[in-house]
Amino acid sequence: MSHTDTSFPTRRNSLRLNGFDYSASGCYFITIVTQGRVCRFGEVHKGELILNEAGRMVEESYQLMLLAFSGLDDVAHIVMPNHFHSLLSNQGEASVTEAVRWFKSKSTNGYIHGVKEQGWPRFDLRLWQTRFYDVIIRNAVAHEYVVNYIYNNPLRWQYDRLNVEAEICCTDNVGKDLRMMNW
Repeated sequence: MSHTDTSFPTRRNSLRLNGFDYSASGCYFITIVTQGRVCRFGEVHKGELILNEAGRMVEESYQLMLLAFSGLDDVAHIVMPNHFHSLLSNQGEASVTEAVRWFKSKSTNGYIHGVKEQGWPRFDLRLWQTRFYDVIIRNAVAHEYVVNYIYNNPLRWQYDRLNVEAEICCTDNVGKDLRMMNW
């Protein structure tokens, strides 16, 4: 076998901060996106979020995650049509990575149940993208920015880079904004 053989898949680099302990106390801004950015959880109409049954199930799965992982507290969150944002405060008792993995599994199982029992649209291979995005919040300015970003997400849906039908693509760049304020 040569060194240029590409028949085996390569492992992607992790999105997590190398060497950082995600069970450390602090605030974490989490974004989880559906596979293919398919809208499965509702819609936004004139800036108002309208969750469907699947969206309410994702909300319930999130609440169950908070109960299952002691020391994680919700600062702000929102279920959007094709993604989920959360600002979590960790008291240092739980791994944020493990909690997100649990949430994705729980909500995927709930969605599969909805497909079988309630006729929800099927998904191909997975409900959520394999990875998730996180930002470690390091100051009060970034904290306030993220809280406002989450609460105003439905109002900004038409500009959201996660919205495949956005009127103006890619104008919403929360990660860049947070880096600029030394998050």
